[in-house]
Amino acid sequence: MRLFARLGLIILAAVSVLAAKKVISPDTSASNDKVDIIATISLEEDEVTQKLGADPGKGVVLLEVKVIPKTDAPIQVSPDDFILLAHDDGERSKPFEAAELAGRGALVVTTTTTPTKKSTMMGGFGGIGVGGGSASPGNPKPTSVNAKMDSKTPGNEKLLEALRAKELPSKESVQPVGGYLYFPLDGKHKLKNLAVLYRGPAGKLDLEFQH
Repeated sequence: MRLFARLGLIILAAVSVLAAKKVISPDTSASNDKVDIIATISLEEDEVTQKLGADPGKGVVLLEVKVIPKTDAPIQVSPDDFILLAHDDGERSKPFEAAELAGRGALVVTTTTTPTKKSTMMGGFGGIGVGGGSASPGNPKPTSVNAKMDSKTPGNEKLLEALRAKELPSKESVQPVGGYLYFPLDGKHKLKNLAVLYRGPAGKLDLEFQH
């Protein structure tokens, strides 16, 4: 009996540990008379890797988006309709294209921590904006996401295939359209400071994760 009791305690402890490590991806949504948009964000690298089936590396946030047209007229959907906004430091990012992350000569994304306390630098490349490190309540130790083209990068076929298979497609549709978007995000940010901005043919919508 004591053996069974001990086994029961071990199982309960294991379940508790697994539950503690489980990451819950927060949802947000917004709508108007033309469209409903639902988004789920994944900030942790382990969770992003699990959902994609391949590791895109550090500094990449995964956003699962579903666009639901509400009229009989088709709506053009595109990844470029979306922007990830960090309220605390004003960083705005457009999503990566799959080839920019995993294709031959892809962008190499690295993160660095610097002692700089304040910075207002904003960089851009290939239509993608990446903010420099900045000190803020949500980012007390400035961490910068740096990305540059590397012509020597051979590419990662497994990652490229996973990204392309699951990314939000560019298409015109009257049916719901869903998929993933891959955003760069500079440093550490609290969820309440993040928002997704929709700026597309169906209008303008702001999707806040927490208030």
